[in-house]
Amino acid sequence: MNESDTQFRTQGRTKRRRGGAVTILLRLLEIVPAIALLIAALYILFPSSRDGDGDTTPPPATDMDVPANPDTEDTAAQTEETAKPAYTDKYTPALLELAEKNPEAAGYVAAYAGATPANLKMDLSEELSPGQFPYFTQWDSRWGYNIYGSGLIGWTGCGPTVLSMVAVGLTGDGTMTPAFVADMAVRDGYCVEGNGTAWTLFSQGSKKLGLTPKELPLWEPTVRAELEAGRPVVCIMGPGHFTENGHYILLTKADAEGYHVLDPFRPSNCHAWSWDDFSGEIKNLWSFTVSK
Repeated sequence: MNESDTQFRTQGRTKRRRGGAVTILLRLLEIVPAIALLIAALYILFPSSRDGDGDTTPPPATDMDVPANPDTEDTAAQTEETAKPAYTDKYTPALLELAEKNPEAAGYVAAYAGATPANLKMDLSEELSPGQFPYFTQWDSRWGYNIYGSGLIGWTGCGPTVLSMVAVGLTGDGTMTPAFVADMAVRDGYCVEGNGTAWTLFSQGSKKLGLTPKELPLWEPTVRAELEAGRPVVCIMGPGHFTENGHYILLTKADAEGYHVLDPFRPSNCHAWSWDDFSGEIKNLWSFTVSK
């Protein structure tokens, strides 16, 4: 075989190898997008694999109580007038932000300089009405200045405040105040430093208050049935009407007007809501009864 024949055959094999490589590459380019589409489809069809969504034992959820900005011009005008209480050099940025975002709490912020922690032995029994759930705000001066997590109950304590409303309303025991529940949450590890109140305060901690929790599916007939049976429902809310981060609210009843909400941060949110208005913001929910 002469030199020209050898060179010709070598070039042929090289071209065939290059051609095979190109063919493989083209096939990979066809397959990779298909794999990507399959992964995306699985991600959409099975959202419970995502952290915090659909997980019955999620990591601690924040309740830093940063509510959604008010929508009305009137409320915005009130914010303008009350966002800067006197002696602002004595107030932390978090307190000033609280007054700015919620003018209803401006009095609480203004009184901060001379405030003292609440007495954990306080009894609210005289304030109770049979058959009704009490309404507590987390920034009530009777307990709102107590330390809780990375701040005060006034802006980080919606979880203990909501559970207090449930416990006092169901048992009639007026000693289980927001300050009492917050103290228990800190002591027993349901308050996560820098991350607010863990969901386990409701799924586990509520049992220490004589309650039996029941985790519910996000299905309106089930939620309505629980409320109609007299079982209050606690919801942890994601960003939307109630919060920019995370927040706990209480549903006390359902009737022709809608779902009656008690929001521990903003009294103006305490009214009947239609299911469609807020259900898309719910991250998890529990109903409660008195333990036997």
